[in-house]
Amino acid sequence: MRLELFRQQMKNQQAEAVLVTEPLNVRYLSGFTGSAGQLVITAEQALLITDYRYIEQAQTQATAFQCYCRDRARQTLGQAIRALLINQPAQLQLDYDQVPVALYQQLQQELPCTLADSRQITEQLRAIKDPQELAAIRQAAAIADQALSWLLPQLKPGVSEQQAAHWLEQQLLALGAEALAFPTILLSGPRTALPHGKPSERRFQQGDWILIDFGAQVQGYKSDMTRSYVLGKASPQQQDFYQTVERAQQAALAAAKAGIRADQLTEVAQKILADSAFSAYAGEGLGHSIGLALHEQPLMRYGCQHILQPGMVVTIEPGLYWPGFGGVRLEDDILITAEGAELLSHSPKPMELPLE
Repeated sequence: MRLELFRQQMKNQQAEAVLVTEPLNVRYLSGFTGSAGQLVITAEQALLITDYRYIEQAQTQATAFQCYCRDRARQTLGQAIRALLINQPAQLQLDYDQVPVALYQQLQQELPCTLADSRQITEQLRAIKDPQELAAIRQAAAIADQALSWLLPQLKPGVSEQQAAHWLEQQLLALGAEALAFPTILLSGPRTALPHGKPSERRFQQGDWILIDFGAQVQGYKSDMTRSYVLGKASPQQQDFYQTVERAQQAALAAAKAGIRADQLTEVAQKILADSAFSAYAGEGLGHSIGLALHEQPLMRYGCQHILQPGMVVTIEPGLYWPGFGGVRLEDDILITAEGAELLSHSPKPMELPLE
C-alpha cells in the first residue's frame, strides 16, 4: 500500500526514479529494519540493495521489493543502480538532507542521469499516519502515561535527577516499550530553564521545579510528553509562571484542527506567552510532528505554512525558560481530526506534587 502511494506521489511530481537512503524512510516504505539498505523505486521496479549481512533479513521483511546483495568491495552503489535498472532514467531523485556529499558526487560520476531532490515525496507520505501507525503511537503514549503515574510518588526531596530518570526509563521498558523514544530529560530547580538539559546529580529540594520530558517507542513509533511540577507548595510567582504556559497550551489544543496552518497554530500559543509578564522567556515554536522519527514534518513554528490534515500526529509544547528561576513546558501528543484534535497522552497536569 505504501509503495503504491509512493509511486502515485512520484507520478504527481513527474519523478522517474527515486533513491531512498535514510533508514527510517527505507523502513517506512519497505519494512526493512536493517542498518544497511537503499531503495530504488521506479514505475516498473522496486529494488532493495543491501549486503551479505542483511540479505536474508531483507528478503523476509521487504516482500514487495526485489532484494539485491551488493559486494561492497567490488561494486559501488551507483554501479549497482545502473546495472539493476531496466530503463535508465533521465533523472534520479534523492533526499538532499540525508545523502552525504561524497555519495552525491559518486552518483553524479557513475550514473547517466541528473540528480534532484525527493524530500517532499517521503515527507508528505509520512506526515499522515495509517491505522497501524496510529495504534503503535497510541500504545507508546499509553506506556508513557503509566510510567509517569508510577514515578510521581517516588519524587521526594533528596532524590537526584539521574536517579529519577533511571527509574522512569526502567519503568518504560518494564511496561513494554521496545526502547526509549529519546534520552530522558529530567531536570530540577533552576536547571529546568535548560530546554534540553541532561539529568545531573542535583538532588530535589522542597519548592523546586521538576521538568520531565520523555517518551516510549513501540514498533519503531515514538511518543513524546512533558510535564512540569513544583515539589511541594508553589509560590505566587511560580503559579503565575506555570499558569501562563498552561493557558498557552490549552488555547493551542482548542485551536488545533484540520485546515489550520502550522504557523497559525503556533501564533495562538505564542501570543499568550508574548502578552504575559514572562514574554522575554518564551521558547520559539510550538511543537513538531512525530512518528518513526521524534521530529518529523510539519514543524509547529513560525514560517511553516503546512496545512494540518486529518491523520497527522503532532506535539503541542509551549514553554517558558527563565535562567536562574526555572522553566515550564507542557507537552501532549495529539491526533489531528476533521473536527479538532484527539489527545493521545492523558497524564494529568497538577502544578504541585505533594511532599507526603
